[in-house]
Amino acid sequence: MVRTSVLVLMGLFILASAEAFAAAPEAGAAKSIAEATKKVESARAALATAVQKIEVEPPRNADLDAAVVAVEALKDALNAGASFETEDLEYAKLVLAARKQLRTQREYVDERRAKVHIHEFRRRIDGALAPLNERMAKLVKDSGTQGMDEARAAVDGLKKLAEEGRPLKSQDPKFAQYLTEVDATIARHEKTLDERWLQQSAQKQRGLLDESRKSLANALSEVNKAWSDEKFSATDKATVALQKTLDEGTPLEARDKAYRAEADKARAEITQARRRMDELVVQAGVSRVKVELEPAHEELRASAKALRARRPTPEQLAEAKTAAFVARKLVDKYEPQAARSQAIGQYLGEVKNTLVEVEVALQVRTLDAARAEVVQALRNVEKRAVTPEQFEEAKTAMVVLEKTLETVHVKNPAISPSAVEARQLLRDGRATMERRRYEVDLTQQRMKVDEARKNAAALVTQIQKESPTPAQLQEADNAVKQIGVVLEAGAAFVKKDRDYAIYAKETKERMAELADRINRRKIVLSAADARAQLSTRLALTKEKLEAAKSISATDGDVETASKGVDEVMQFFEANAALERQDAGYAANAERGRAEWLKLVEALEFAKQARTLRQLTGEALTAAGKAFALAGSSKDLRKRKELYASAAEKLRACQDEGARMVKENASLASVDVLVEGIPTRPQDVMAQCAQTAEAIQAPQKKADVELRFQEGQRKAYDSAKALLSKGKKAEALAQLNDCIAEGRILENGYPDFKDQKFDIGNGSMSMLELIQVCGKERKALQASH
Repeated sequence: MVRTSVLVLMGLFILASAEAFAAAPEAGAAKSIAEATKKVESARAALATAVQKIEVEPPRNADLDAAVVAVEALKDALNAGASFETEDLEYAKLVLAARKQLRTQREYVDERRAKVHIHEFRRRIDGALAPLNERMAKLVKDSGTQGMDEARAAVDGLKKLAEEGRPLKSQDPKFAQYLTEVDATIARHEKTLDERWLQQSAQKQRGLLDESRKSLANALSEVNKAWSDEKFSATDKATVALQKTLDEGTPLEARDKAYRAEADKARAEITQARRRMDELVVQAGVSRVKVELEPAHEELRASAKALRARRPTPEQLAEAKTAAFVARKLVDKYEPQAARSQAIGQYLGEVKNTLVEVEVALQVRTLDAARAEVVQALRNVEKRAVTPEQFEEAKTAMVVLEKTLETVHVKNPAISPSAVEARQLLRDGRATMERRRYEVDLTQQRMKVDEARKNAAALVTQIQKESPTPAQLQEADNAVKQIGVVLEAGAAFVKKDRDYAIYAKETKERMAELADRINRRKIVLSAADARAQLSTRLALTKEKLEAAKSISATDGDVETASKGVDEVMQFFEANAALERQDAGYAANAERGRAEWLKLVEALEFAKQARTLRQLTGEALTAAGKAFALAGSSKDLRKRKELYASAAEKLRACQDEGARMVKENASLASVDVLVEGIPTRPQDVMAQCAQTAEAIQAPQKKADVELRFQEGQRKAYDSAKALLSKGKKAEALAQLNDCIAEGRILENGYPDFKDQKFDIGNGSMSMLELIQVCGKERKALQASH
């Protein structure tokens, strides 16, 4: 029943919200023609004021911004009342005038803003142009690199500033002419900087050229004195360095005639140096080269002979590698001289032939060794119990063979057959690796699935035999989910292997079976736990209700019992699904609901009993305390409030108490505590009536005395104070009020007209004070 009421209230709330939303006006739109007219007139006045402020020279930026805002405000005001333009003629006329004002004054505001921007740009350009001119004037004296860089940066900054202001040319012809002059200045300064840079670059390049020429001359002089390979190499390097310097300065030759003449001289010197080096090489002859190269050639020939044997020793292979390395370095060293001497070139050719023979033999041996490593590694992979390390070894061996192929002369007839076999071995090896990796991965995948299935089955069996903890249930659940994780990791095998696909399907069915067993076990455990919790909750709620029904129960006891009843209902709702899953719990819950309904009835009676005790016994006690405090209070207003409070509580005790007992006759038997004594409600209400009757007289007296003090006496005291200040007219008015208030009190409370009330140092009745005020008034009137 409670839930139905809540749903009804929620439905009404949603319906009301929807209606309010549908009726909501468009945001920003005027609600009436009067409001729209007021908005437009206000916006027009604000725009006129803003435009007037920017007519000064020069206008302030803040005023310009305010004018732009005023333009937008008028536009918004017109848009807000757009729907009324076709409804009211006067408003349409107003809008027409406003739109004309908007157009003309917006153009004026834009024009003023543009002029301010032009003035600001001109000021900024002038500020950048003046220091640039000074820097360019000083550049004649200061020709350093730093001065030129600073001048170049200043020119770039001025150019960028001019580009920023260029869009404003169309708005001011004078500013356009000014920018043209600035562009001419920039071009003039750039030309000056380019010329100065050319001078400095040519001078610097000329110095570098002189140094390179001197280096070549010195190196050539040394090699002319006495031949040596070091001197020859130094001269060759000096020639190359001079040629590089010439190449770097080639762009300057077309722009600087003096530098071009020096460059031509340097080219002639290079030609002469090369001719002289050729002559020196011829003079040195083959004998000079043989002195250093022939011993290495002999070692190379010996190594070639050893390699022709069927099985050279490791020492012979090592010696051959060393001899080939030394010979290769010497051949490379004398290669430049071979290009200048036919005899040296012929001798080097003989050495190269032997060198190639040795290098080819070594490469064939290296290639064969790498192939052997791959073959052995692949044999290990083919074994049944292959390890990941063996896969890695095979992979590494194939990488070594592949890299070795890259270093050998595959086109050489002596190496080509071995290279072809190596490539075929790499292709076959990769296929073998891929096949074996697939087979091993598939086997391992099945092992992982088997392990996950065994683990899950064991845990599910365990929770069926004993009372499992939540942790054990979760562990079993996770174990079943882990089967799915392992299967997902091997999903690729389902499409590739038919047997594994069948195995995976059967495993998923097993997963579903295990999950169902866990779920059924959880339901059984949950049902048992729910039955125990329901029994406990009902027992606790009964205890709370007994406390709430007791004669000394407090609001907290009733609230605690109410929460207990609500919690039982929430427990039913939270476990509604469990009732559909477990018949035993469903029957238990049905019995529990029957008990809960009795608890609801008991709670309602406890609430009514608590309310009755508050309205009768507690109200009587509170009224008695207020009555006692009122009698001892010297503050008349406080006394009146306490009497009124006590009277109100006593009326509620009689009226509301009687109403509740009449509506529920069972409440008549409820005990109410009055000063610690259990009393029937009817007796308490009788005591309330007696106390209420006893309080009437003192309450009425307190009311009369308060009115006397705040009315008649207050007027009399004010009159006396005014007379002491000589304000007779005001005093006369207060005396009239004193008499009038006294008559009102006399007529309203005739029983108290002779009652003495405190007044200053003595006491008077209201009649006596009327007489005093009357005498004072006559005397005052007579004095006039």
